[in-house]
Amino acid sequence: MRLVALFLAPPVGLALAGLLIAPPRAEYPPFTPPGYGHPLGTDDAGYDVLALLARGGQTTLGVGLVAGTLATAAGVLIGASAGYWQQVDSPLMRLVELVLAFPRLPLLILLSLFLRPTPLNAIVVLVLFGWAVVARTVRPAVAAVRAADYVLASRALGGRDVYILRRHVLPQLTALLLTQLVLEIRFALVAESGLAFLGLTDPSVPSWGLMLAHAFNHPQTFTGPYWQWVALPPALSLVLVVLGLTLGMLGEVPLADPRLTPRPRPTPKGEEASRAGPHRPKTPLTHAGTG
Repeated sequence: MRLVALFLAPPVGLALAGLLIAPPRAEYPPFTPPGYGHPLGTDDAGYDVLALLARGGQTTLGVGLVAGTLATAAGVLIGASAGYWQQVDSPLMRLVELVLAFPRLPLLILLSLFLRPTPLNAIVVLVLFGWAVVARTVRPAVAAVRAADYVLASRALGGRDVYILRRHVLPQLTALLLTQLVLEIRFALVAESGLAFLGLTDPSVPSWGLMLAHAFNHPQTFTGPYWQWVALPPALSLVLVVLGLTLGMLGEVPLADPRLTPRPRPTPKGEEASRAGPHRPKTPLTHAGTG
């Protein structure tokens, strides 16, 4: 967990600190190297890169967190309903297959061309095509837990379906739900940055993808050392967040489900004896007699 905090603390902390920073303004000389007044320098338009990075982190992390959480919640609701109630299983899964029949990223790009480039529309598009992946994963897991003996016993004792689903079924899938949540948040972060990089988001709202787009579109960025403080900070921030989420997922899943934690292999008795070395018989102690 220390490694996860090491990856997530700088970009997330900077985004939170951006709440206290004034909105970035283009009032400085372009491509100013990092110094006392500008720790990360300025970009081609004269914006302070540190302030822009903080404000951009709010947009990227906010869209990723909200879109990933809503997509996971919708997918869990639909997948759990399809796996628990057989009468709605077939129509819901046909809907899931219909959504999954189209590639997600090209659809995101296509819809972004016809919608207003706002963070809210980006969240709507990401949720609209993100829930189906979660539903397809959750549905068979819920169906398997539904047939467990303790679930059948609870139903025989008069437990309501919603109560059984909330109390007995979903808690058994905590590891799976955490994994899907992290995967959806991670995809939403990368997708939002990709849409911003392609120019399909609001150019007046800073984001890490938009910073990368400005850096790559300017011809002088890579002709000198400017890329070190114009292109590297947003790219490194995005990489750190994705790696932190991935490592956090790998560390939290075994804690949520102890069955996934590897157990030490018992050592055979013969192997223990061979490690201890050859057996030597104990010799009795003899006491010297006195004259």
